[in-house]
Amino acid sequence: MSLRTRLILSHALIVVLCLAIVAFAALLILQGYRIRFAAARLDDMTIPIYVQAKLLAERQASLDEVWANLVEQSQQTGVNILLVDDQGNVVRQASPGDGQGGRLEKIPVEGQALDVSKPYHGTYVTSRRQNWVYAAYPLAELFGSQGGSIPEAIVLAVPLSGALALWASFAEPFLWAGLIALVVSVVIAIFLARSVYRPVQRVTEAAERIAQGQYDQEVPVAGPEEVRGLALGFNKMANQVKLSQQRLRDFVADVSHELRSPLTAVRGFAQAILDGTAKDSEAQSRAAQIIQDESMRMIRLVDDILELSRIESGQTQMSLEPVDVAALLQHCHELFAMRAEEKGVTLKTELGTVPRIVGDIDRLEQVFSNLLDNALKHTPEGGEVSIFTRQSSAEFVEITVADTGPGIPQEELPHVFERFYQADASAGKTGTGLGLAIAREIARAHGGDIEARSPSGAGAEFIVRLPIKPS
Repeated sequence: MSLRTRLILSHALIVVLCLAIVAFAALLILQGYRIRFAAARLDDMTIPIYVQAKLLAERQASLDEVWANLVEQSQQTGVNILLVDDQGNVVRQASPGDGQGGRLEKIPVEGQALDVSKPYHGTYVTSRRQNWVYAAYPLAELFGSQGGSIPEAIVLAVPLSGALALWASFAEPFLWAGLIALVVSVVIAIFLARSVYRPVQRVTEAAERIAQGQYDQEVPVAGPEEVRGLALGFNKMANQVKLSQQRLRDFVADVSHELRSPLTAVRGFAQAILDGTAKDSEAQSRAAQIIQDESMRMIRLVDDILELSRIESGQTQMSLEPVDVAALLQHCHELFAMRAEEKGVTLKTELGTVPRIVGDIDRLEQVFSNLLDNALKHTPEGGEVSIFTRQSSAEFVEITVADTGPGIPQEELPHVFERFYQADASAGKTGTGLGLAIAREIARAHGGDIEARSPSGAGAEFIVRLPIKPS
């Protein structure tokens, strides 16, 4: 069953249940008021009969003449008419043509005496277990001393309708009202369902197209708040999938490009050895050395690719422990001091007072070692590489590695952290172009980041921001 059908049916079911509850409540309310309704209805029918009988008696009509008129009224109105004495004994009885109610000898009033001195309403139950409601009106002294049993009151009675019979009188308007409410609710449900299922249907269709390889998908953000949230989440996911696919294609292209050069060199020099082009031992040794160098370069490239992929996918777990930033940077200074001295570059370290951070000390050493390696590689003889720290806020510390090399062109700054990107081709092909990308992913895994700056003609700066507390 579709979502649209379920929404429409659910709205219709709610309306039907509400109508049923209202009908049941109305039935209970009417049950309590049915005697009052019956008495009021009885008054409307019987007061004219009583008034007419009273007028006839006051005009000196005989009891028989009055009774004949009452019998006629009983047949016309369907009301049982009884004349009773002061003890409630039935003197005369006139019933409609169907003879409903049977013959009564006495008004069977339970637990109370029949009061004939004033108008009176009540109920009684016949031997057939039928409920009746009656109205008694006094006739005392209206017939004087006429012969026979002189009645004290006239009693007019009608059957008391059951609750279902009472409900039947309200059924038709209630059913019409219910039908109109049901139709209106279904129409509203259709529009509401459309506002929900159409956006969901668009998301489903877009997801199917993405599964077929059409990644450039976006759905309109419309409908209820939850549906808009779904559309926003889907658009964000679709954009991420599109970027991931683009990165994957770029990654494959970059890897293919990076591997083509060493593979070509390995193949060429191996062929030279096999076909005898490299004849003497010196040429063969040189070819073998190049094959080894290019093989090691491919191994480093593959290792860096695997490491970067593990970090990006979250497979590499950072071992979090308190890290003394000053001690870590002093250790990195000692590791690169000899290399800086051999190249004629001054390695300067200015460590301010910064708090300990929580992180993976080996991975952080890898970040700073990579930055120092790049700085020394691009700094000419007589230049300077500096390391300095500061606490930029209550949450972060900053470690800056700066050099006095040629710097990075402004148009290339946004690309320095991309895979296989090498800003300075003159630095040679000893690197894989993945070091900065790995360093940035390690910093992000700690909840921080790396920013590259290069003021014109003033070298390059790499600022590492790390949180004091783990994120």
